[in-house]
Amino acid sequence: MKNYFLLALLLTTSFGFAQNPKRLYLANDTHLDLMYNGTEAQWNQKVLDMADFYLNLGESNKDEPDVARRSKWNYDCAYWLYTLEKKMPKDYFDRIIAQIKNQQASVPYNFTLPIYGASTPESVLRSFYYGGYLERKYGIDVDIAVCQENATIPLGLASLWAGSGAAYSWKGVCFCASKTLSQGVRDHEIYYYKGLDDQKILMKWYSLLTHNAELGGYAEMLEPSIAAIQLDTLTNSKRYPYRIAGAFGKGWDNMVNYSYDMVWHLNHRTRPGTKLFISNELDFFKDFEQTYGKDLPSETLAYGNEWDLLPASLSNVSSGIRRSMEKLRSAEAMAAIITATKPTAFDDLKPLKEKFMYGISTISAHGWTIDGPVTKRQFADWAKLQHKNIADYVDALHAKASTLLGQIVPSEANGNRFYVFNALSWERSETADIEWSGSDKVVVRDVASGRIIQQQFVRKNGKQYLRIWAEKIPSVGYKSYEIIPTPNLKAVTTNDFIIKNQVFETPYYSVKFTKAGVITSLKEKISGRELVKVENGKYLNDLGAGLNDSAAKFTLVNIGPLSATIAFEGFKPLKNSSEITFFTYSPKINFDNQIKENFTKPTYWTYSFDAPQPDITHEEVGAIVKAAYKTKGGHYATKMSRVDHLTVNHYVDVNSSKGGVLLSNADCLFMQLGKSEPQKLDENSAQINLLVGGQIDANFRLGIVGQDGDTNFENHFSLLPHIGIISQTAAMKFSLEHQNEFITGKAVGTTKLPNQQSYFQSSNPNVLLWTLKPGEDGGIVARTWNVSNNPEQSELKFGFDLKKAISATHVETKIEDLVLKNNTFNISPKQQQMQTFRVE
Repeated sequence: MKNYFLLALLLTTSFGFAQNPKRLYLANDTHLDLMYNGTEAQWNQKVLDMADFYLNLGESNKDEPDVARRSKWNYDCAYWLYTLEKKMPKDYFDRIIAQIKNQQASVPYNFTLPIYGASTPESVLRSFYYGGYLERKYGIDVDIAVCQENATIPLGLASLWAGSGAAYSWKGVCFCASKTLSQGVRDHEIYYYKGLDDQKILMKWYSLLTHNAELGGYAEMLEPSIAAIQLDTLTNSKRYPYRIAGAFGKGWDNMVNYSYDMVWHLNHRTRPGTKLFISNELDFFKDFEQTYGKDLPSETLAYGNEWDLLPASLSNVSSGIRRSMEKLRSAEAMAAIITATKPTAFDDLKPLKEKFMYGISTISAHGWTIDGPVTKRQFADWAKLQHKNIADYVDALHAKASTLLGQIVPSEANGNRFYVFNALSWERSETADIEWSGSDKVVVRDVASGRIIQQQFVRKNGKQYLRIWAEKIPSVGYKSYEIIPTPNLKAVTTNDFIIKNQVFETPYYSVKFTKAGVITSLKEKISGRELVKVENGKYLNDLGAGLNDSAAKFTLVNIGPLSATIAFEGFKPLKNSSEITFFTYSPKINFDNQIKENFTKPTYWTYSFDAPQPDITHEEVGAIVKAAYKTKGGHYATKMSRVDHLTVNHYVDVNSSKGGVLLSNADCLFMQLGKSEPQKLDENSAQINLLVGGQIDANFRLGIVGQDGDTNFENHFSLLPHIGIISQTAAMKFSLEHQNEFITGKAVGTTKLPNQQSYFQSSNPNVLLWTLKPGEDGGIVARTWNVSNNPEQSELKFGFDLKKAISATHVETKIEDLVLKNNTFNISPKQQQMQTFRVE
């Protein structure tokens, strides 16, 4: 009787396995580590060789009846297809595309294997644009995006990926050269990686329990037999209660991977009760999501920065790229206005643009560790070339667009008409500087109103400018001004700024400073509060000198009815200079700082605020987050994160019971709160240490040594104290205004355009225009960001005659048509959601 029962049990169990086996997916690739284990030339040859091998292998068994046994190859970054399209004949590349369409290959949005924490949102999105081009030209779906090997990942990346069209991702890390405690059991092995806008990515991120070539590592399928055993063990376990699992990544740090045995020896790796699939990764995700997607957990967490910190070891490159990407905002806005009537106006810049796109797409590759075969000299030269290619295009586009804009703004015979252009999507009033080498016996007239406006002369970088008070400049638009000779003009003096010894009185503040430019006291006149509180021996705008100002000196320059600047020269701890500018009609304070000698150790400009129990928010990468652990109401993960340096991007806002201070940052990549350590966020500190540069992990010998010998470093900040809590919208607007000054240029047009004109308006102040640019496939593209924490509605109105409007992904692939009426359409963004639209 017992024997019959046992036989029945065995038959039942075997039948169950046969009917519902575990489905285990093995995905083959090579880890393309650009500028780490190979230069561009070396990798390009390997790309051609391996693509040829897997193309032929795939074609040899494309008719295999069992799809699971067909050869699959995963291009782990879009760099593969970019190289193949450039170097191979069209019919060859068409075979590659056919293999992708036949589900025997996949390609992700990420152009390289990047470190994202040092990036601006727009530079991340531009690095995906080649993926969008592939979608539209070849009709393929690009559904995957990855961020490999680096132990951390930004929170906002989920929104940028999903908004670009990605649905899936997997992450494997390297437990190497790391201060992130990434080895151990994760809270979730697979989950929805969800942004603050509720957009989500299905993320496979297995626990790393052993080493990099097993589950959880970035080469978890290095040994397929071991991977199959580990997947079998993982499935139906307490931490992974699912019958579907996948192991991806075979290349590891090898530059070549020819694995034909994956096709022929699949049966030898199959265990009883399992079915193995040679995977293109998409098949795993679609199978898993269809089976388990309704009940999966989600995570909305920031993990800080690990190898992301390494670009700070070559800060002239990384800070320069950040400044270029901000300058691109105005350049593209002006270019969009021109191309609305002259679509081919910038065709001559296409060669420069291609180099720009390549540079912005590759510069974040995680080869920044520079501890492999590629030398630090090779990497530095390569990085500087990418910086040059980025800056060359932006500068050329900006110069040509501003000139062409001047040719449509109406002028008169006297030739002294100028325009002031505002690239931002709200009306603004602030100072504007017009380059002027003529007589100082002039006044400036607002052409639209006819009024004479306030002015003063200033000198910047050896040139003379006429600084004017530009009032109510239209959103994404211009206003005309005329410079009128006035021989009998009398000099205007001001009593708004008074300096005595080392105390400076302005309309808004009483300021005490050292001769080196360190502010030791900043008292707000309207409230009487002190904004500075020394912490760790550092004050405000402090490079580390503190009260030591030996040999330092200062001079009051550019004083007038609109502003006054104090210029400082200091020598401690490094030779440096600062120009601190105060304004008559604004409480902002601008800091233009320079370090004038080489350094190696991490170096900071420190701002120590009097803000007890601070509540700190900052712009991460496509998200505005609170700088505190999740358990304390913030956004940072309490484990497997690294928090000694947080991404700062446009701004950081410090609030407390005494009021707040907003700090706009134009070019530093990261900030350190107080004495934060890799595993300890100093949440109670109101000291913001803005990282100029240095080797953060010098003990691992990562990054560039001694800034590659560079001896001049510039950083630009702006400070805005606020008595009450200000909104994220107000904070972002202030920082964008600081980092996007009015553009001025000579008006020489003969058109009948008005003397002031707006080309874009958003009816909701929380919905900001992030980008206005000529579309990649024609038309004009507008990207908006609802920076509030609530869903909003807005009406977008264009100053062009439009025929069509569509919603699109961030890489400009069409989603759907929009209802367009009177050059206007309505949008309903979720909280903190970016959206992209194309109009024709």
